[in-house]
Amino acid sequence: MATANPTWGYTRLVGALSNLGHRAGGNTVKHVLQQHGLEPAPARGKRLPWKTFLRTRLDGIAAADFFSVEVLTLTGFVRYLVLFVIDV
Repeated sequence: MATANPTWGYTRLVGALSNLGHRAGGNTVKHVLQQHGLEPAPARGKRLPWKTFLRTRLDGIAAADFFSVEVLTLTGFVRYLVLFVIDV
């Protein structure tokens, strides 16, 4: 859980474990993370590789673009403003 959610601290991890039906204390989570070589949440969040960031947030990434197009019509040039949004 800590590697998949690098910004989660001990308290958030304890809450997520309790949602799954497991009881654990903050110090227990801290010791387990230390045993596996994982740093506390602020340090994990600062050194998050771009590939990991994209993988963990892939379900919520959207791309947007805003541009204008000038079209020649019978009455002259008309400018259309286009907002394009896509869910990646």
